[in-house]
Amino acid sequence: MNGRDRAIKSFGTVNDFLISFRLGNFVKKYNGGYPDPDAFLFLNDEEDGSSVDRFLSLGCEKHHDLRNYFIDYKDRIPLDFLPIAHDPGGNLILISLSNDNPGVFFWDHEFEADEGELPDMSNVHLISHTFTDFLSVLYKLEI
Repeated sequence: MNGRDRAIKSFGTVNDFLISFRLGNFVKKYNGGYPDPDAFLFLNDEEDGSSVDRFLSLGCEKHHDLRNYFIDYKDRIPLDFLPIAHDPGGNLILISLSNDNPGVFFWDHEFEADEGELPDMSNVHLISHTFTDFLSVLYKLEI
């Protein structure tokens, strides 16, 4: 069973899903929201990055619901990833569901696979190796 199948199965038991993928305490405490600080850089490119506009929630708001995002994007993002947030430009912050490729990633919608093609990693950039690390690298962007 791949990560996406595990995630679909696990959505029936929300607590198991959250604990299994290391978001449990964060979602239980905040369940969505706007982080401050919110900016981040890609791990292998210290000049390029984005910011978190909003973390997705469970069952709070239809347009920012984790389940809805998963259903809407499951065929557009690479296998074994789950959207957990979005940036102001409509790109996604993903968490890997695979033990072989753990981490938090940025998905650039401008370069997604064409319709009918399988999504790949060409438009996906590593931000951090764990969700905890991701939260710790967020910084305030000085404009």
